Amino acid sequence: MQRGVSRRDLLRLGALTVGALLTGRAAAVWLPGRKGRVTFAAFSDTHVGLRARIAENLGMLREIESSVQPAFAVNVGDITDYGWDGEYANYRRLKEALSFPILDVPGNHDVRWSPLGMQVFRRHLGEPHRARREPGLLVVALDSTVPLSHWGHFEKAQIDWLRGLLEEAGKETPVVLATHHWVGWGTKMVDNEDELLEAIRPFNVRLILTGHGHKDLLWRWDGIPCTMGSGLYQGSYQSVTVDFDSGELAVSRRTAQQPHLREFLRTPLGPERKPRPRWSVAAEALSGRAVLREGQGATEARWNAEPFRPVSDALSDTSGRPHGSHSITLRAGEEGPWQTFPVTILREEAKLLQLWEAELPGGVMSHVRVRGDRVYLSCMDGSVVALDRRTGRRDWTAQTEGYCHSTPLIEGGRLWVGSADGRVHCLDAANGQRLWRKATGGPVYASPALARGVLAIASGDGRVYGLDPDSGRELWRFELPPGNTAFAQSVAATDGERFYIGAWDNGLYALEALTGRQAWRQACCPTTFAYSPAIGSPCVADGCVYVAANGNRLFSFEAETGRLLWEVASKGDKYGHSGPVRVGDRVVVGCLGDSGEVRCVRADTGEELWVARTGSVIYDSSPAVWNGYLAIGSVDALLSVLRVGDGSVVDQRRLPPGHFLSTPAFHDGVVYAATFSNRAVALRLRV
Repeated sequence: MQRGVSRRDLLRLGALTVGALLTGRAAAVWLPGRKGRVTFAAFSDTHVGLRARIAENLGMLREIESSVQPAFAVNVGDITDYGWDGEYANYRRLKEALSFPILDVPGNHDVRWSPLGMQVFRRHLGEPHRARREPGLLVVALDSTVPLSHWGHFEKAQIDWLRGLLEEAGKETPVVLATHHWVGWGTKMVDNEDELLEAIRPFNVRLILTGHGHKDLLWRWDGIPCTMGSGLYQGSYQSVTVDFDSGELAVSRRTAQQPHLREFLRTPLGPERKPRPRWSVAAEALSGRAVLREGQGATEARWNAEPFRPVSDALSDTSGRPHGSHSITLRAGEEGPWQTFPVTILREEAKLLQLWEAELPGGVMSHVRVRGDRVYLSCMDGSVVALDRRTGRRDWTAQTEGYCHSTPLIEGGRLWVGSADGRVHCLDAANGQRLWRKATGGPVYASPALARGVLAIASGDGRVYGLDPDSGRELWRFELPPGNTAFAQSVAATDGERFYIGAWDNGLYALEALTGRQAWRQACCPTTFAYSPAIGSPCVADGCVYVAANGNRLFSFEAETGRLLWEVASKGDKYGHSGPVRVGDRVVVGCLGDSGEVRCVRADTGEELWVARTGSVIYDSSPAVWNGYLAIGSVDALLSVLRVGDGSVVDQRRLPPGHFLSTPAFHDGVVYAATFSNRAVALRLRV
């Protein structure tokens, strides 16, 4: 039954209307007595290419126009195939042919191989996270993308923005969220999905739209209905009707197998205020001890990102788990309440002992650097941070205007780092004061090297810049062959005479330090740009350059001439994401695959010496070495320390939850590591 409009309702609406006029924003608030309905379409994974999937998507959009007649639509990410400018232009032409607007959500394909990243998204489609306000309804597009990666994450600033948006709308307003990476289902793609759930739990979120998985699915996350669709070009879309007369939200789906809209979800519009279960879990537990305190009504549980199991089995399963930070999630059936608790597992035999933990302003994707008494980090909120190496106390913070995928270089009291704001920044390493900055034509993902008085760094504009390290004055400029793949993202290497840079056009480039002239170029895995030597950084030592290419190849080239010395492939997890490191007469490198393998080969021949399995997927993290040991990170926050001699695992420790895509530092027996948890830790290796 529709309730009447009370005096309190009128006063609240009046206050919100005045607030909207003062802020210039049209607040979406619950309107008591609201009549009628709003219908919109939802689809995902259009994957518009330079030539591919244009006609297929246009045909489906025309069908949506006639069959749904939507007030608007939501595209839930992977709008383009590779995030290239021409692909966005093609997509915009599709939109211009339609009678309804589209709210666009970025996906991993829109940032994974894009030289301009969010710059090109914003230019064509607007802000990556924003809201559409309808009378009595709020639809929110969230950006779950991680730059240059396929994983999902919500930066703290976006969570705070969402919380403020929901508070403005009020706890009665029906809300629909759209995020490309799924949440609350299957393998955990968004490392901090629990933070999102805590932010939205007090509000009336009635539906979450997702993509990424190319499946037509429905599930519930803490009782909230969530849907996923196959790609639009694959024949799948949804129609969402918010019916204020009946007080219900209904979703229908069209698929390639069922080419007519068929309703598959109907749920109330009003908030469902059910008492939450009073579950509790021990905050700490010795390995081998059960952790449940109170779990009445819980039927299933899972550790970290593992599959759900019967609650009694999961909660007693602590033996063999690494020392450190874990999470355990309880739920009451697939559709019931859901709650996640932090649990620290303690192991008496642990060899990695925590010295300190420090809060950071953002997550870290770059390499951690130690110089003197400080640890230097660049963060995905655009900040650069210096921590005291002994205590973790923050000595200073400097800010750029874009995220920092770039790793800082520290020499002679100065620090140089690139930023997605399109600039190279030079800071005083002692206090973080800006000394100069140099603008380029694109985001600066890559990291610099210094040789012969020249600072070299690549930009997303397809150029490598040779700069005066004291002033930022341009000394030379090298143009990569023009094209959509003319950019680099990894750390440059140098032997003091040349710079070595892996690019997304399959090329490993050697540039003369003084002039920027190309000394040589070697194509690595040239069958497709996706197999470029662009993710793992090259390593140069003893006249050889070692680089991994994403087509499962590890190469050794003669540094002066570029002559191929050897090339090997892996029989297990593949080479390509992690960068190789030379240690004496051998090379160690992480590999991509479910086993989390680390490989060691002979430096002179590439002959495999050993393979170690960390048991957890390694992505961009590369080995950090010290005194016969190496440290490397796995995506699910696992840090592993191995012996370089034989690959035996010395110890493993789980860091605070967050994607571990960065490369740690290993200095004087201490591992310094940082993840997307907005935390840095120092761990002493007890040997």
